[in-house]
Amino acid sequence: MGENRNSGYQFYIDILRIIACFSVIMLHASAQAWYSLPVDSFGFKVANSYDALFRFGVPVFVMISGALFLAPEKEPDVKKLYRHNILRLAILYIFWSCLYGLMDCRGFDPAGIGWKDVLREMILGRYHLWFLPMIIGIYVLLPVLKVWLRNASKKNIEYFLLLFFVCQILCETIRAICASGMADYVLNLFQPEMVCSYLGYFVLGYYLVHIGVDKRWHKFIYVGALAGGVLNIVLGNYLAERAGEPTGAIYDSFGLFTALISVALVIWAKETFSRKAFGAGMEKVFHEISAATLGIYVMHVGLIEILEVRGIHSQMVSLVFGIPFLAVICFICCFAVSAVLRRIPIVGKYIC
Repeated sequence: MGENRNSGYQFYIDILRIIACFSVIMLHASAQAWYSLPVDSFGFKVANSYDALFRFGVPVFVMISGALFLAPEKEPDVKKLYRHNILRLAILYIFWSCLYGLMDCRGFDPAGIGWKDVLREMILGRYHLWFLPMIIGIYVLLPVLKVWLRNASKKNIEYFLLLFFVCQILCETIRAICASGMADYVLNLFQPEMVCSYLGYFVLGYYLVHIGVDKRWHKFIYVGALAGGVLNIVLGNYLAERAGEPTGAIYDSFGLFTALISVALVIWAKETFSRKAFGAGMEKVFHEISAATLGIYVMHVGLIEILEVRGIHSQMVSLVFGIPFLAVICFICCFAVSAVLRRIPIVGKYIC
C-alpha cells in the first residue's frame, strides 16, 4: 500500500491496489449488519455473502508488497528501509491509533475519565490498524528474504509455498469446517503461524509476478476462484447457521477459497493490464487513486462510524444495494481527504 513507483512499475499494480482497498471497505460496510442481524435472516445472508466475496483485500495488499519489495532489480537498503518504509508505517500507526482513541474518549464522562483511560483508548486504537504492525514485521525480514530469494532455486521457493499452503491455508480451512476441540488440538500441534502466516502471501506475490504460473494453469485457477467465491458464500452461511452466530473463519484471509480468489486476481490483473497500452492521463488518474489507498485504508473505519451516527449506513435501503452504496461513498470521501492530506509538506506522507 502506498509504495512509490520504481523502474519496475506496472499499471496493473495500481489497479490491484484500488480493487484491494475497495474490498476492505466492502467487508467493513458489511460488518454493520453482520453482527446485529439473526444468522438465519435474509439480511445477514446478504451481508455475510458480501463479506465472503471481498475478503481478498489484505492477501492482495501483502502480495503487492512482496512483488515490489522482493523484485530482483531492487537492491536491499536497510537504512532506507527503516528510515522510509518502517518509520513511516510506525508513525502512521501511532498517529491514527491516537486519533481513534481520542475519538472514543468523546463519549466518556469528563468527570470520571483520567489520563490512564485516555492512554488506554489511544493504545487500543481501532481494529483495522493491525495491518500496519503486521507488514512492519515482514519488512524487518526483507534483508534476509532478499538473500534467500537471490540464491534460491524455483523448486526451493515452491517448496516454501507448498508449506504455506499445507500448514497455513489447508489447516485453517479444515479448522473452519470441522470446528471441534480435537481438530483444534491436532492442528495446533503444527502451529502453522510459525511456518508462514502473511509471510507466505508476501513470497507468493513475488512468485506470481516475477516467476509466474504457467499459462496452462490460468484457466483452472480462474475456474477455481469462481467456484471458491460460490463456496465461500454457501459454506459461510451454512457454518454461521450451524454455529448459531456469525462466523467468518471459512473465508478469512487464510481460507482456501479466499486464497484462490486472491491468486486469481493477481494473475488476472497482470495478464489483462500489462498487455494493453493506456494513455498517460489514465495512468496518472489511477496512480493518484492508488497512492491514496493507504490513507483510505486508515481512515475509512472512522468515516463509517461518523456516517452511521448521522443516519447514513448500509441498512438505509436493502442491504443488497446499501452495502456497496456505503462502500462507494466512503471510498470517494476518503480518497478526497487522503489526496489533500498527502500534499501537506513534510508531515503529509507520515499521516496518510
